[in-house]
Amino acid sequence: MNIIVKPEAKEINKYIDLGINTFLLPLENYSVEFNSYFSFKEIKDIKEKYSDLNIFVSINKNIFNSELEDLEKILIEFDNLKIKGIFFYDIAVLSLKKKLNLNLDMVWNQTFMVTNYKTCNYYYERGAKYALISKEITKDEIIQIIKNTKIKPIVELISYPTVAFSKRSLVSNYYQNYSLDKQNELNVVEPKSKQKYLIKEDKNGVSFTNNKVMNLSSILKELLDNNLEYIYLKEDLINSEVFLEVIKNITYYINNYKNIDDNEYKKWLNKQNKLLGRNTNFLYRKTIYKVK
Repeated sequence: MNIIVKPEAKEINKYIDLGINTFLLPLENYSVEFNSYFSFKEIKDIKEKYSDLNIFVSINKNIFNSELEDLEKILIEFDNLKIKGIFFYDIAVLSLKKKLNLNLDMVWNQTFMVTNYKTCNYYYERGAKYALISKEITKDEIIQIIKNTKIKPIVELISYPTVAFSKRSLVSNYYQNYSLDKQNELNVVEPKSKQKYLIKEDKNGVSFTNNKVMNLSSILKELLDNNLEYIYLKEDLINSEVFLEVIKNITYYINNYKNIDDNEYKKWLNKQNKLLGRNTNFLYRKTIYKVK
């Protein structure tokens, strides 16, 4: 199993020292829902300095017609750099890969839509090699996808999960409407569930983030048993020292899990839960729609 890390720090030595060799770097101006971004030059410098690293780049925003020409040039540059692949939201990115005959691997990353193996297979047939599985489905649904899809699934194991995104300037409008000093973020409480969210705005739009870390460590053994190749750890908003400790723990478990007995496993999981909390998101909670 490989660990993909979205780092907060621009200097990635501390992750490499822990054995991480696969990274997801969000491209500035072409990606959304992250706490920090990397310029094209920063990504290029990292790849040239650490040529053996597997670097994925996130281009997960809706692409406008005015951006297509520049995006073509960027994708060609990434192909020349031998970037591992692109996490894409807009299918324009997938179309450009075909049009330009690029060697970049494609990762289907349409957030809430990656929910079943049949649609994963559809995108596989059209050139996507990987898919980042939706965070809004249950453990059983995740395992079903892993067992039945032709695509290589990636499971987001640790993160502050984004729950929505909007192109509208919702935060700016709020502060302007109430004649308050403008800020780029806002904390809100959803009235019915009492769930707290961080709403953050930048020039690309507004992201809504759950204020609790999503910790799916409890299914790591089952993911390994089902031969999942990739898990994804997103550092954004997580304390750096805690995140590095989480990487150590997960790496240890991946390397030793076949020899770990039930008692040691419980100790390992308790350690993870102490570091991150016990929020398993939708892992054991089905989403049921009812007509009123």
